[in-house]
Amino acid sequence: MLRGVQARRLSALTAVARHVGTATLAGIVAGILVGGLLGRLVMRVAGFTAGPGMVGAFTANGNRVGDITLQGTAMIIVFVGLAAGLAGGVVYAVVEPWLRRLRPWHGLAYGGASLAAFGFAVLDPANLDFQRFGSAPLNVAMFAALFLLFGIALAWLFDRLRQAIAGDGLTARALEVLAFVSLVPSGIAIVFVLMSLTALAEPLLPVVFVLGLVVATVARWRDLPALVGYTALVAPIVLGAARTIGAVPRILAGF
Repeated sequence: MLRGVQARRLSALTAVARHVGTATLAGIVAGILVGGLLGRLVMRVAGFTAGPGMVGAFTANGNRVGDITLQGTAMIIVFVGLAAGLAGGVVYAVVEPWLRRLRPWHGLAYGGASLAAFGFAVLDPANLDFQRFGSAPLNVAMFAALFLLFGIALAWLFDRLRQAIAGDGLTARALEVLAFVSLVPSGIAIVFVLMSLTALAEPLLPVVFVLGLVVATVARWRDLPALVGYTALVAPIVLGAARTIGAVPRILAGF
């Protein structure tokens, strides 16, 4: 009997690890494609609409308008796309069970929630590039769309990967190995985020966000009322949305 209990626990832990690893792998791919490559394209469009007079000007992050270098693209893919993909994948692993009722719109819902909760980190009124380069409304719309597209791509990839891993054959086993390997960078990302919370000047939103994920996980694991999980997930979205919604008019007004 003891061996049976241990086997069931091991099977449950393996299923959880596979779930998180699959979400992380999907997040990495979606982050590279949307946050990295498509994000680079959005920056290029913003530079193009700025007109020839802005060619050669430097952006807030030190890039020169008009220059498309392999090094610059690689840095965006790694430090923006990959980082966002790792974080987004881990978070999606937690919230995915709570989004199943929203199918087939679960990916769009995740992207919209991410935009509401953390859009202010990108749509920053202090970043004058929104006004300097091209049209501020167009720039806001393009960067906001990246959040939505990331959520859609991540959810779609997660569903495809989960189906593929559940199958038989060499491809299924190779994808499963990749999913488990993805747990390593996801674990590092989690530790880094938790350590970073202590250095924030305004830790309320990150703390509420982390607590929300923990409560939602426990609620799912212990089969608590669904209202507990949804409330825990909505709290950081409401807090972040207040800042995101407040940032957009300031950007459009040029402040």
